[in-house]
Amino acid sequence: MDWKPYSVSAGENGAVFRIRWRRLGMLLFASVLGVWHLLALGAWLFVRYQRDFPHVKYADLWWPGRWPRYRASMGDYYIAQSDALLHRGEYALAVHKLRVGVAKAPASAQGRTLLARVFLAYRRPDLAKQVLLDGLDCLSADPAYLQSTLAFLLEFQEDATLLEVTRRLLAAPAGPATRPLLATFAATAAFNRGNHTEAEELLGQNRLRDSPEGVLLQARIAWESGLPELALLRLKEDIALHPGHDRARVLLAEYYLSLGRTGEWETALVERVAGDPLAPAPRVAYLQLLHRRGDHARLEQEAAALLRQFGGDPAALLALADFAASTGRPDLARRAQLALSAQPENSGAAALMVAEAHLVAGEYQSAVDLVTRYTREYPEWTGQFAPVFDGLQTVAYAGLGRADEARLSLDHLLGQKNLRAANLVAVAQRLNALGARDLARFALGRAVEADPLNQPALANLIRLELETGALADLPARLERYLRSRQPSREILARAADVLGSDLHLLVPGQKKLLGDLQTALGPRRP
Repeated sequence: MDWKPYSVSAGENGAVFRIRWRRLGMLLFASVLGVWHLLALGAWLFVRYQRDFPHVKYADLWWPGRWPRYRASMGDYYIAQSDALLHRGEYALAVHKLRVGVAKAPASAQGRTLLARVFLAYRRPDLAKQVLLDGLDCLSADPAYLQSTLAFLLEFQEDATLLEVTRRLLAAPAGPATRPLLATFAATAAFNRGNHTEAEELLGQNRLRDSPEGVLLQARIAWESGLPELALLRLKEDIALHPGHDRARVLLAEYYLSLGRTGEWETALVERVAGDPLAPAPRVAYLQLLHRRGDHARLEQEAAALLRQFGGDPAALLALADFAASTGRPDLARRAQLALSAQPENSGAAALMVAEAHLVAGEYQSAVDLVTRYTREYPEWTGQFAPVFDGLQTVAYAGLGRADEARLSLDHLLGQKNLRAANLVAVAQRLNALGARDLARFALGRAVEADPLNQPALANLIRLELETGALADLPARLERYLRSRQPSREILARAADVLGSDLHLLVPGQKKLLGDLQTALGPRRP
């Protein structure tokens, strides 16, 4: 028989090759998988020990689909770290970790609000604004974050931005928790820019006329429109329907006092206490009434009752100390301070209110002696409350007629890093009351430089410059003031009278400035 060499058929040959390729593919896959595991393990070790992220999960690094989760968790961890670092005073490292954390976890409301606060502490409201606005892309449905962002825009007079943001979000589908919030802020911004019609339309379209904020805003609109009785009526109607609406009672009392209707003002304060006798704020407001009446015996009784009832409430005790400071009652302020002595975080502020009470009472040397003693016995307070210390000393020295020492204290105050315009405005008002107008003007000028958007500082500075005839910088200040939110008609009218005088014909831009003032003083926009 014929002999033939052994051979494999074509079908069998293909099967062998497929098996070999399959085995080779599995081997390659296992190799790649092993390498991927090793790389993931190396990344896990690096992130855990070199990047200081002990909570990293291996699965988040191994599977690409979980990388976004890894970034967000790492960002949240850095944000939590930065919060602790800020409390320990390690600001540079805290800011670095906070910025990295927000970049990795852009949907972290806590991180964005904390970073915004840090930027504000470093006097960068522009960066704070951008951080908060960027967060709206992923946090616009978060009522708490939305409230913080819109409140920031309102506080810093970013009314145009506020209206643009709220209109855009209102045009899109908004949830029941955020739509009333957006409409309320939009109406408030419109009111602040004098557009009362738009404000009322926003309240009506979103059924907010009877809401607490809506009632207050409608009362303010009526008041600003020269309809005080309508404002009072709306507030009284709301209080009759909602006796617990304390802010309506506060505004009603304020309007009565502005109208000189002291009897009704007193009634409103008494009713406020009766409406919530267990709340400290109405009780402290009632002390103002007794002070105005000159009923010192009753005031002492009420203050003693307040101390007994709210002796463990720091907020109530600080409010009482603030009342004592503003009315020049050092003994009462000292009693509030003693009640807070067991709480170091609050006792310093209360102690300084005792010194302020001496100032208001005209006891300037006692204030100086007290501040000097605090500086010696509580050196930690000098760092925590440095602007307050310097402000008290400045006013006290001015009251004693020691002008050189007052100027030195003011210079030291103006050199503080954590200076706020509100502090300078308060110091300037006291200096002006003592006749130290040059020092007051200097302090207000620095306040406007530190916070260009601070309208009270700018208004007080313009008023003081008009009174003293120091008009060199007045045109530029008035132009800025005219662009501000609802400038005082009294200040604008005074400025128009002064600039319209023949004595000031050579003031730069006088003609144009007078025209702008007359336009602003025209009929109010409805």
